[in-house]
Amino acid sequence: MDAPGPWGTGPFILSKGYSSIQNDPAFINKKPLEATWLTVKEERTPFVVLDANRNYWNKKRGPRLSSVVFRNDLSPEEALHLCTTTEGQVDIVTQVDPKDARKVIGSKFAKIVTEKGNQVLAGVFNRFKQDVDFNDRNLRLAINLAVDREELIRRGFYGYADEVTALTPPWAADHPKDIVPRAYDPENARSIMKKANYPEGRPLKLAATSKNKSIAKLIAKQIKTTLQMDVDVINIPAGNEVNWMRILAEKKLVPSWDILLANASALFYEDTPVFFHRELFGESGALRAGPELPQFNKLFQRMATEVDKRKRVEIAKEIDRYVFKEALALFLCVPQSLYAVNKHVQFQPYRTTFELAETEVTKDHWSRRTHPGRA
Repeated sequence: MDAPGPWGTGPFILSKGYSSIQNDPAFINKKPLEATWLTVKEERTPFVVLDANRNYWNKKRGPRLSSVVFRNDLSPEEALHLCTTTEGQVDIVTQVDPKDARKVIGSKFAKIVTEKGNQVLAGVFNRFKQDVDFNDRNLRLAINLAVDREELIRRGFYGYADEVTALTPPWAADHPKDIVPRAYDPENARSIMKKANYPEGRPLKLAATSKNKSIAKLIAKQIKTTLQMDVDVINIPAGNEVNWMRILAEKKLVPSWDILLANASALFYEDTPVFFHRELFGESGALRAGPELPQFNKLFQRMATEVDKRKRVEIAKEIDRYVFKEALALFLCVPQSLYAVNKHVQFQPYRTTFELAETEVTKDHWSRRTHPGRA
């Protein structure tokens, strides 16, 4: 929406303000035309107001609030401070950094609400590289065994993340339960690394956006300690992220990094390879950093053309087993979604989106104390 409403037929109607995102295409293929969209600009009014849609068809679901105000005039730090130290200013803060969870837990005004995440964090191997052969499974497997995921979750995410075997989250309908995450195995990692013919003395180049900067440093330290090799961490400046992602998506130039820490998101509980695996390994994958993988394409095509849901789920599981067996990425974890929520707000989180239809406030909420009888 790029103009004030009223707009919408869902639980709420956009009545004031607007939120607009400008995307530019990055072209992956010309025939057939395939592209991914890169967000280059976000334009939002200071306040966006949603009013309850009294004609919403599902009365049992909601809405249970008369109005919702999104504040875009605050930084994440300011919003968290207001939510945890006062009331009447900010009731819900989304995307709370795990390191700030203690501030919320210790607040007399707010509580921490968590939900399983819909983003998978993985390291993308640059198989386009000429001086290092990341098409060698031994190299990919050695690096996977050199990372201690339990320590990564404990220190990097303060416990607010879940291990993942490959790319399918444990909560997904098509998660294969017959395989488990690879354990940290430094001795085996060093043994397999000797078979990979990695150039002696060459530093490994690990790239990450500002979002994953601290995680990259932890991983770099683990790899350096385990494989006894130097690791250079490349920090991608916030202003250059779009250009870096365009280079990777369009595949006209070979990226300078060896491994890129990247996030892929899903919007549904099933057919997750469409969101995760395709993005990293598929023909149209914006995060694919290497030649196409015929075996993957064959499996993905089978899944995409299967109309029987049960069979499609089994093929999706087979895809996850395949990428796990081949160690096609540096498989890490699924960060959880964290919210700071006023103690008098009953907020129902979702794994795949941010919804407020079922959210309601108690009689002790500041809005009802100020306006008795009003929710």
